Amino acid sequence: MLKEAPIRSRKYLNGANGSPCTFMAPGICNNDPSTTVFAHLNGAAFGKGAAHKAHDIAGLDACSACHAYIDVGHGTKPQMTDAEFWWHLLRGVVLTMVNRTRRQIVIVPLDPEHLSHDRPVPARKPKEQRAKISGRGFDKTKTRHLDGSVSDRG
Repeated sequence: MLKEAPIRSRKYLNGANGSPCTFMAPGICNNDPSTTVFAHLNGAAFGKGAAHKAHDIAGLDACSACHAYIDVGHGTKPQMTDAEFWWHLLRGVVLTMVNRTRRQIVIVPLDPEHLSHDRPVPARKPKEQRAKISGRGFDKTKTRHLDGSVSDRG
């Protein structure tokens, strides 16, 4: 198995400073951006190993109360189901990535407003300059009714 060095970025971690908590656990979150730090995810799947934290991109912005709950609280005194815990974690990771992308801490090549296959529609000529179309099979001076009868327009 190939072992790679974990991804480290002080700029990415510092992006948490003053940001809102993205874990936002009801009854746990203190809603104080001044206490928000980057909370690394735990587990080998996220780059965590013996004596080192997960990748710096594997985590979320968490207030001090949510960070403590993520690191220790859920495992010792759960206040939500595992499914709710993982939902809050996943939402937090996504909201953190969106925050970093919008602030251009993470650069993601975005699609242009108009895709290359969207061609602009040319402007139409004024009605008086358009070629007359004949042979449409109806007479504009007559009105055809639903019962099949025809009358003059007037």
